[in-house]
Amino acid sequence: MKIQAMAKRMLWAVVVMSVARGGLAAPAKALPESSSADGVGLTAKVGTLGLGAEVTLGLNDYVGVRLGGNEFNYSESRSGEDGTVYGDLELLTYSALLDIHPFGEGFRLSGGAMLNKNRIKLSADVNKTVELDGQEYWLSDLQGEVTFNEMAPYAGIGYGNAVGADGRWHFSCDFGVMFQGSPKVDASATASDPEMQPVVDEALAKEEAKAQDDAEPYKYYPVISIGLSYRF
Repeated sequence: MKIQAMAKRMLWAVVVMSVARGGLAAPAKALPESSSADGVGLTAKVGTLGLGAEVTLGLNDYVGVRLGGNEFNYSESRSGEDGTVYGDLELLTYSALLDIHPFGEGFRLSGGAMLNKNRIKLSADVNKTVELDGQEYWLSDLQGEVTFNEMAPYAGIGYGNAVGADGRWHFSCDFGVMFQGSPKVDASATASDPEMQPVVDEALAKEEAKAQDDAEPYKYYPVISIGLSYRF
């Protein structure tokens, strides 16, 4: 009788342990996958700032941080009766942006700052007189450069979340403005006759002031881009 009682107790112990194990294991299998938009995402993009790449750090479904860079170079020359003009467009920016997803989905409000190295360079080989401030001068060299504030605030809207939980691949787009300040125009010219150099410098300074006023509307630079993201 003692052996039978012991056997029954052992059997009940096995049953209880089996049920307990099953009860503990079942919730683990039933747990849903995390839907939080966190992690790291990488984006390749193209737009008005050139070709770019960004790293997105997701903090939660509503907030993310983007760090990126953009670059593009273009050169062109035009020849005419007065000589040849050379132009170089150099776009280079680095960005640090905070994204707010107010609905926890793709739509986002973005703000931050950009390190702005964009500039335009011009030079000319002249074989005729050049008009500066209403007067004609013989020059052996003429160069100019347009630059902007290095630190430029940015604000915009867009769509896409590189760390979204709805898949590995995501589309993104941005529509915003970089507040780069009034363009700065700098020019230099070398007079063919050294004795005329002070006069040429004075006339060129007046031309710079006029160009500065003409470039004032470009203190707001439109930022438009599209991109493809991958979540790691």
